[in-house]
Amino acid sequence: MTKHAVIIQHHPVETLGGNFTGILRGAGFELTTVPVYACAPDFDRFDAPDSSDVDLVVALGGPMSANDNHPALIQEMAYLRAAATGDVGNREPTPVVGICLGAQLLSRALGGAVAPTGGYQFGLRKIDVTEAGRTDPVFCEIDIPLVPTLHGEQFTPPPGARLLAEGTMLRRDGGYVRFPMAFRYGSSYAFQFEPQLTLDELRIWNRELAGDYDLMGDRFDPREEAARNLREFTAFAPYHEAQMGRMLRALLVQAGLP
Repeated sequence: MTKHAVIIQHHPVETLGGNFTGILRGAGFELTTVPVYACAPDFDRFDAPDSSDVDLVVALGGPMSANDNHPALIQEMAYLRAAATGDVGNREPTPVVGICLGAQLLSRALGGAVAPTGGYQFGLRKIDVTEAGRTDPVFCEIDIPLVPTLHGEQFTPPPGARLLAEGTMLRRDGGYVRFPMAFRYGSSYAFQFEPQLTLDELRIWNRELAGDYDLMGDRFDPREEAARNLREFTAFAPYHEAQMGRMLRALLVQAGLP
């Protein structure tokens, strides 16, 4: 039987990536992409299939803030909440995978908060996995806690969620900030990193999102950071794709969607 996954895309170049796309299609999913771009003329409208007819929702990253309170993002948060909680029609929850902005929107939708970090990350970063993360049947598939990041804001785990990992960032003022990097809420997961990223996609990001390196602050040289990010991810990408692929497959199994 064909399963249906909705992919919410917030920027043209921040896609699901070949790794996750191949896994979902191989598991029998039909993929519907819902574009929610700030540059689109219909940004005031969130137009997605009814969540009661969907088996999986993946909300990707993007340049907007979850605090923007734009009509399309408000509608999207209501959609994510309905899916993750099963609020509509007293049905079973639909698993949501929130990535970067998608994770922040999921947090807010479920009663969490989103705030600036005071800095910006674009590159591989170590995460500290919590005991809940180590024993989680999905998150435990991450055995090397090194992940690609692209963000300047942070979320709090909403009430009822389990914190799976934390991270640290050097702020632009020279101080450090520690913040949550992943949480689980029922069958849904939020990641303040990029599990779907492939090397091919990073090459596109380095070209199309090069200005994001400037946001890291004066302590970082944008050209050096871009070169370092590509160099380090080129070496790590095969392992990253393998362990994140295992994590996605484990999530599908846990949700009864293998």
